[in-house]
Amino acid sequence: MARRDPKPRDSKERILAAALALFGERGYMATSVDDIAARAGLTKGALYYYFRDKEDIARDLHHAFWTRVKAEAARAVEPGGDTLANLRRAFDAFLGALQHVSDAHFFLRQFWAVPPLEAVGRLEREASLGMVEDLLRAGVARGDLAPLDPKALARVLVGAFSEATLHVLMTGRSAEAVAVVHRLIDALAARRGAGRVGQRAARMPRRSRGGRP
Repeated sequence: MARRDPKPRDSKERILAAALALFGERGYMATSVDDIAARAGLTKGALYYYFRDKEDIARDLHHAFWTRVKAEAARAVEPGGDTLANLRRAFDAFLGALQHVSDAHFFLRQFWAVPPLEAVGRLEREASLGMVEDLLRAGVARGDLAPLDPKALARVLVGAFSEATLHVLMTGRSAEAVAVVHRLIDALAARRGAGRVGQRAARMPRRSRGGRP
């Protein structure tokens, strides 16, 4: 019986899987198209049928990676729920998703060190920031969070999420990183009654050093 050729979708998935494994093992710069084709068990011609070059493969991997991670984080958010609890759940889902992605450190570190890919990564990151920013903006409006700028806060939080996740991937220990991020999130809580206390203090007459108004 003649051997059947692999299905087109199977071939593309084999190329992506081979590239991801090699990027993790050798690094992006040290991996060639020849290496990827050989690992996938395909010819270079077959590889070029699906991808223009190595950068094109990396972009496809990165897009699929962030799409999957964002979906996991979005599913963890409870519509109308407490903002702080939602942020903690989103981070935990983000961390869990990354821990189940092979060679995730490629997307968190190596990808940003390659100039042609860095711009693509920023576009994906901006889309992620938008989701976090919307959540923060709603939380500030509801009074769940301190009145901070949602755009700046989103960048800080997403950066903290990424670095905490990288710590987990490098050390294999998650408890410390989760505790730190949860503490950061808890520190964003609005101080209930702080505004009223400030208003009362402003209305109180000031006393002189001698104790008289």
